[in-house]
Formats: sequence, C-alpha cells, structure tokens
Amino acid sequence: MIERMLFDLYSGARDLSLAEFGELGFGIVRNVLPIHSGMFGQGTYDARGYVTIHTLHRHAVPAERLLERTILSGSDPAISNSLAHAGQTVHTPTLVHARDNADIGRYVRRYDVWNAFTLIPGVPVGTPTDGVTVWTGKMKRGTKMADLIGSAHQVLPHLLLANSINRRLHTSETGPACIVAAPDGVLLSASPAALALLSAEWPDWNPPHLPKPLTAALQASRHVEVGRLSVSGSMSNRLLLLRLTRRIAPSLSPAEQRVAAMAVAGAVYKEIARECGVSLSTVRNQLHAVYTKLGVRNKTELAKALAGQSNLEEP
Repeated sequence: MIERMLFDLYSGARDLSLAEFGELGFGIVRNVLPIHSGMFGQGTYDARGYVTIHTLHRHAVPAERLLERTILSGSDPAISNSLAHAGQTVHTPTLVHARDNADIGRYVRRYDVWNAFTLIPGVPVGTPTDGVTVWTGKMKRGTKMADLIGSAHQVLPHLLLANSINRRLHTSETGPACIVAAPDGVLLSASPAALALLSAEWPDWNPPHLPKPLTAALQASRHVEVGRLSVSGSMSNRLLLLRLTRRIAPSLSPAEQRVAAMAVAGAVYKEIARECGVSLSTVRNQLHAVYTKLGVRNKTELAKALAGQSNLEEP
C-alpha cells in the first residue's frame, strides 16, 4: 500500500500544479494518519524555535487560524521539539510542551490541535529549509502512538522531497522574481529574488502573507506599481501568479532636471530662462520633454513624479 501511495506522490509532483499537488499530498497523509489539518512550506528557524515562513501550503488551515498563531506569545512547541530532533519525524503532544503558556493552551483547544507530527530537516540555524506539520485532535484511549509515529515517518519525508520537486518544476518558467500565492495572499512559492525585492521594499514585512499594500493594490488591478516595485499578476487554476521587477526611474538630462525642479518650486518661464541662461522656447521644450517622459499633465503631478523618482533612485 505504501509503495503505491509513494508512486502517486512522486507522479503528482511531476504532473500536478502547486495547489493540486498539495491536496494530493495531504490526502495521502490522511490515509496513514488521522489528521484534520496540516501545512508544509519553506522557512527559516532560529535557535529559540521561532520560524519565519517564506512560502506555505495549507490544508484545512484558514487564514484567521494562521494569523492568530503568528501573534501568540512564545515559540511553537511542535517546531521547538522538531528542531531539537532535526531530521527526524517527531510527535508533539502540544499541551504537554506548552503547559505554561495559557495563550497556546487556548489556541490548542479552539482549533483542536492536540497532537502535531512534524519534520524539519537538519540544517544550520537561519538556513532556508522545507518543513511539514500535520495535526490531529485528541487521541482515543488505547491509541498506539509509536505506530502513528512510524506511519508519519513513512510519508512525511517523501512529502517534503516531492513538494520540493513539484515547486521547482512548476515555478521555473515564471522568471527570476516570481511568486505563486493563494487567493487570500498566502505564499505557496516565492523565488529568492522575489523575497529579496519584497523585503527591501517593506523591511518589516513578515511572510507568508503578501505585504498589505501590495495585496490592496492587486485587488484593484493585476498590474500595479507600488513603491519601487512594478508587479504584474494573473490568475491560473485559482492561484495568483506574480512577476516582480524593480522600477527604473525615467532618465532626465541635467538641464531637464533643473528646469523641472525650478518649475515645481514655483518659478515662471521667464525666471527659469534667466536663471539658466536660455530662451523661453528652450524652457518650454525642456519642460514638454519632462512632462512626456514622466507621463504627467501639470505641476502637481510633476512634483509627485519627481518625489517618486527620487525614491526609485535610492539604493
């Protein structure tokens, strides 16, 4: 039975989209473990057991549950236990490991996450790596936990490897700075270049949700310019595909920069011409070129464009 499931898993990694593969993977896990929800993805972990999630695929984990967990005090007991046994599939009775944290206790009861089965490969702290956690409710009396741990160990390592294969196969054509996200903005996959662009634009950003300003802009249009980024998006198979590039400031000549700055400061054509030692027609021609390059229609828009251009030129 397990051989057939693993064959289906790796075949799915090759043939299915990101979302379809995620559901297949969790379906296979449910054949061997009584789970009700789970997540796998990529992130970095620190020595305290705190995780920074980069990308995430959820199974029966609504966005509000994910958000609530991110704002709870204390490290995740399942992750802390897994990091202490890196490279092994571990079982964490959640309340036992968080008996002194009332917030996590309430979270466990609310979402029925009494038991976690987790696998995080053994990598140096701070190194991006894949990880998986699945949850069950309370176990029935007489449940043989050793058998469940053995079953988890049979499938979770393969789920991680197959997910890594699937992610690489199905994101390679979306460019160097690309993101695949769920409709609610949770990242399923993101290239290192995309993560670097987002982190540079929003230094306080915490994945796996897209930055709020970007999410808000994408609700109005699939092609947006936010800060120093230009973002092009499309929907495919209920997934949001994003391509990110850094905006390049339009090139103004030194003379054009000078007359534009003087115009924004309130100088009239005669004053600009006298200060720059040129004719009125030259001033008009230079300002016309500035307006065309920056795509503006009046001095108010010109002032905003010059301020935005200054931001784009910042390192």
